Order: sequence, then C-alpha cells, then structure tokens
Amino acid sequence: MLSETLTAKERESMEEKDVPMGDEEKDEEEKEVKEEKSEDPVGGRGEDKHKEQDVEELKSQVVQLLLELEETREVSHSHEDSFLEMQGLLEEERLASAHQAESFTRQIQKLQAQLRSVQEEMDSMEEEKESELEEVQEELRSAQEEVLMLQQAAEEAAAERENDIASLQEELCRVRAELQRLYTTTQEYEMEITSLRAEISMKSHSLTIESQGLHTYGTMFIFCQHTANKSTFGQCEDLKLELAELQQLYDASQRERASLEQELQRCKAQLQKLAAPVLSIPFIGMIVIVALIWCWWEELAS
Repeated sequence: MLSETLTAKERESMEEKDVPMGDEEKDEEEKEVKEEKSEDPVGGRGEDKHKEQDVEELKSQVVQLLLELEETREVSHSHEDSFLEMQGLLEEERLASAHQAESFTRQIQKLQAQLRSVQEEMDSMEEEKESELEEVQEELRSAQEEVLMLQQAAEEAAAERENDIASLQEELCRVRAELQRLYTTTQEYEMEITSLRAEISMKSHSLTIESQGLHTYGTMFIFCQHTANKSTFGQCEDLKLELAELQQLYDASQRERASLEQELQRCKAQLQKLAAPVLSIPFIGMIVIVALIWCWWEELAS
C-alpha cells in the first residue's frame, strides 16, 4: 500500500510538471513572435507569413509531441499499473515463499530433531552392540581356552590310558605266567598225591598181609608185632593226614585257579572296555589276591 501511494504521488507530481512545461513553451514562442513583429512592423509582412507558417508547423509539432507525450504517459501508466500488479504478485509470492520457507524451516527443525533422536538411538544401539560383541568375544575366548584345556586333558587321559593299557598288559602277562606256574604246580601236586595214594595203598596191603601172617604165627609174637603195627599204623595215619592236607591244598589251588581265571576274564573285559583311565577296585583286589597267593605258594615251597 505504501508503494502504491508513493507511485500515485509521483505520478501526480510528474503530470503537474509536464503541464507548466507546455505552457512555458507556448509563452516563449508567442514572445518571440511579438518581438519579431515589433522589430519590423512595415517591411516584414512576408516574413510574418513565413513565420506564421513556421509557428503553425511548430504548433502542430508541439501538439504532436504533446499527443505522443500523452500516449507515453498512458503507456507509462499502464506499465506502472502492471508494475504495481506485478509488485503485488511478487509481494504475495514473497509472503507465500516466506510462509513456505517458515514451514520448511519448521519441518527441517523437526526432521533435525528426529535425526538427532535417531542418531542418539543409533549411538546407544551401537554401544549396546559393542558391549554385546565384547561379551561374545570374551565368551569365545573362554570357550577356546576351555577347549584347549579339554584337549590337553584328553591328551593326558589318552596318555594315561596308554600307560594303563601297557601296565595292564604287563600285569596280564604276569598273571598268565603265574597261572601257568600254578597249573604246573597243581599237576605236580596231583602226581605227588597219586603217588602217595599208591604208596599208601601198597603199605596198607602189605600191612594187611603182615597182620594176617602174624595172626597165624601165634600169640607169642603178638606183642612185638602189635608194637610194630602201632608204629606202622602211626605212619599210615601220618600219611593219611598228609594226604588230607595235600587234598585240601589241591582243592584250594583249584578254587584259586578258578578265581584267578575269573579275574583274568574280568581283566580282559576291562582291557577291552577301558571304561576308566585309572585302575579299578576289582583289579586292585585281584592284584592283592594274586600277591597273597604268591606269598602263600612261596611259604609252601619253602
């Protein structure tokens, strides 16, 4: 509105300036004509006509110029109106652009706030992920250390098993040799028992024959023969007791042999299974039993 009022005032001042300028030109032309007439009132009538024609031409030119000036004013007014209209449109566009820029600014601020919040969330999530990654890496390191420890333990257990297998194989060979020796000793005892039984039967038969002969010879030899028979029967009883002891030893050796064979089978099963890296309690018991039998046989042999 202020620009429109200023332009209207400027236009009025321009119109006021244009009008006096046209009147002043007319007054100057009339003054020049009067001066020329006053200078040569008698002899210059022909020139007056010529001057009048020039004046008329000048007037027509002035009128033409005034018309052109009027047209120029109208054109300038139309341009001014279009300028004012364009200025109004530009003002509206400026206001619309200002409102749009303000809305864009608010949207940008809102988006920046959202971006900051998203950035903060991303930072927090990144920190959480980094902490989780560190925890996972720590767990992975501990798992790797545990795997290494388990591998070392497995290698140690395998070495211990190999040592146990070797020791069990050595013990098995020793037990087999001991069983073979016991078997040989048992065969020797059986042969000795058989020979003792034959000797006892022969002595019993001879004693029976001698007792029958002594009974037929008479009573005078009864006392002496009775004494001899007592000593012979004492020897026979001693032999019978020795035979009983040998039989008991034979039975005990047979039982020990059966138990040793059972322990041998159990040792073989343990060697095949290898269920534990250490010696089992039954195997230790078997070793103790074998050691006791060995000591017992040593005492008997001595």
